Amino acid sequence: MQLNIPAVNVIDPAHYGYIYCMTALTATGDGITRLATGSGDESIKLWKCLPNGPEFEHEFSFDRGAILTIVAKGDNIYAGCQDGCVKVLDLETKTLIRTIIVEEGIDVISISLFNSDLFTCSANGSVKRWSASFDCIASWNAHSGIALSSIVTQREQGFYLVTGGNDSSIRVWDCVPSTRTISQELQYSPCIGPTATDVLTYALTKFVSIPSVSSVPSHKEDCRQTAIWLRKCLGQLGARTSLLPTGEGNNPLVLATFNGTVGEHRKPRVLFYGHYDVIPAPRDGWNSEPFTLTGKNGYLYGRGATDNKGPILAVACAAADLLSRRALGLDLVMLIEGEEECGSIGFRETVQKHKDDIGEIDAILVSNSTWITDDRPCITYGLRGVIHCNIEITSQLPALHSGVEGGGIVEPMVDMVKLLAALTDDRNRVLIPEFYDAVRVKSDEEKELYDLLSQITQKPASSLVARWREPSLTIHTIEISGPKNATVIPGSVKAQVSLRIVPDQDLQTIIKSLSDYLRTTYAGFKSPNQIQIAVDHSADWWLGSLDDTWFKALESAIQDEWGVEPLRIREGGSIPSVPWLEKEFGCHALHLPMGQGSDQAHLPNERISIINLNKGKSVVERFLTKTAAEGFLSYTKDQPSS
Repeated sequence: MQLNIPAVNVIDPAHYGYIYCMTALTATGDGITRLATGSGDESIKLWKCLPNGPEFEHEFSFDRGAILTIVAKGDNIYAGCQDGCVKVLDLETKTLIRTIIVEEGIDVISISLFNSDLFTCSANGSVKRWSASFDCIASWNAHSGIALSSIVTQREQGFYLVTGGNDSSIRVWDCVPSTRTISQELQYSPCIGPTATDVLTYALTKFVSIPSVSSVPSHKEDCRQTAIWLRKCLGQLGARTSLLPTGEGNNPLVLATFNGTVGEHRKPRVLFYGHYDVIPAPRDGWNSEPFTLTGKNGYLYGRGATDNKGPILAVACAAADLLSRRALGLDLVMLIEGEEECGSIGFRETVQKHKDDIGEIDAILVSNSTWITDDRPCITYGLRGVIHCNIEITSQLPALHSGVEGGGIVEPMVDMVKLLAALTDDRNRVLIPEFYDAVRVKSDEEKELYDLLSQITQKPASSLVARWREPSLTIHTIEISGPKNATVIPGSVKAQVSLRIVPDQDLQTIIKSLSDYLRTTYAGFKSPNQIQIAVDHSADWWLGSLDDTWFKALESAIQDEWGVEPLRIREGGSIPSVPWLEKEFGCHALHLPMGQGSDQAHLPNERISIINLNKGKSVVERFLTKTAAEGFLSYTKDQPSS
């Protein structure tokens, strides 16, 4: 039988090297079949298979040798390379998400998938099995020569890995299915359930169960699976969704847009910012499993329940409910990142790159804090900024014995202690010149507010002022080199300090003043030791506009839902993305704290009240309804900016 291939189906050249492998991609969201091809030119290319012929779509380029084998499952491509590694690619974000080093310098000739596990066959005859989190869980010598091919097959009730080698043998190996991880399991189940009576709690149960700890490398895949799950969940709730890559090795952003009803006038567009990553949750101190949402006495316990998974889903469910009633009169754009607990790596660059996809924004909504008490709703209108500084003093000497060298050298620890002591006086006032000059004077209205908050919280007003609206300095750590015992003089000493800044201190001015003061003070010691100063993270302060129409709409929505006027509060902490988003989109930000003051965010037994969660959802519904009212947007445009 002769096959005639139409000229339109021939691409010459498709690659600039041998084409070693290809695979069809059929499980794509748009229904278009694609072809992935791998070549000796160190690239993988994606082709759309269209009626009028193949069409080039995307190229993944590497510099680690030829692509020898390809398999695909879902949104992932696994590519075996000449240099002994497997490249794991995400089709949604078009990014490299992981490099598995199988065996350096030994070609990966064949790959087979078994459920969520991966089998790799190498040129030295070895076969390895990798888990869903890319850990090697088995390894053996399958052939005395090159392992050339492999396939997983099922016969009756059993599964088998079949491998072929150039040792003139085909070998069959039993495959025992491994247990899926929680994050993998959730990808095969509905996010909200077809008959779920309480969508919010049901979805939060699944959301919390994925340990999306961004600071721990072993949870990197869990974070990615969380983003995939969240995108799927928001899509089920009615949003148009996508994943935005933030750079190799970083967790993607989830972008979801709930499109409101089209009318005669331009709809307002609100951006909600949140984060799906969480901090670690060691089991010690918890009364329940940290990543199992547990209900008790009206509260839901679990890591991320209040920071920030609960509020994210409350906002999404609010938009979904309005959408289902054809009552969503604006566009709600949700931008959820996965690196907030690690300093929002790649966030700014990704937002700027995809600003057209996000679109014009009229207001920003955040829900990433808690009330000041447990029984009175609040609205947050201020955050302090932060400057993190690392200081290192070194003698360029190894660790020395204090009984031998003590008194004979200038010790780095003594220099560090003197330097840190020079940062504050005996009243804890920061001694950096002109540090307090730009701090905004407290108004009479503020004094009245702090007196009210003092009565409610039973805390001195001066304590609240010091925590929220006054700048401060903190010494976090002092670390030494060497064996760290009482007889050793360390060769180097490191310290971490931070400054919290407030309106109207200028971030860059304070950074420069801090660095200059440290260097000038240290120079006065006339020490032979060397000093290094580095500011590795900073974020500006944020202050909302109390007279802004958007602020008043949110404040009114809180009062309508809870039946009491919310307390206006500030936070002593920092959320770097909030002031940056304000400047980037040229609009005001609003901060709705949803949880109670005893929610234990970042601590064992983190929780959120079911009442707060559901009422928080209702507050968002009221806010979206108020701001979508006819004439609201044009009215806000007429108001003077503050």
